[in-house]
Amino acid sequence: MKAPRQLLIHGSVSRQFEPVRQAFIENFTHRGELGAACCIYRDGEQVVDLWGGLRDRASGEPWREDTMVLVHSTTKGLAAMVMALADSRRWLDYEERVCTYWPSNSPAGAGLVRARGKLDQQKRNAEPHLEFRLRAARFETS
Repeated sequence: MKAPRQLLIHGSVSRQFEPVRQAFIENFTHRGELGAACCIYRDGEQVVDLWGGLRDRASGEPWREDTMVLVHSTTKGLAAMVMALADSRRWLDYEERVCTYWPSNSPAGAGLVRARGKLDQQKRNAEPHLEFRLRAARFETS
């Protein structure tokens, strides 16, 4: 049986961001993280640049500064934050129809979908019987 590898964390952290380093390490020691990187800029200055762990469990290849990874669903939180900001400034009304802001998004009844429905990835139609027509319209335009 192989001895467990020593956890190696590389990079730098500004003094006031030391708690980020601790949280990064805890992801490995308490949450089973295999390999990761974290880079944070504040006011144009890099304040956190960390990487560590393994790139590949099978080979034991270490995570490097330039290890490339796939990233999924990273824009949802940012999009929600932007929409909340737009709502707070009264640039957007969650109950308004999407076609008010995006006129080309209204084929075959889709114009009845509310902005709120786009955020939660559901079709919130004013009339439920339009669901079939919406699916048919999407099939025809595909």
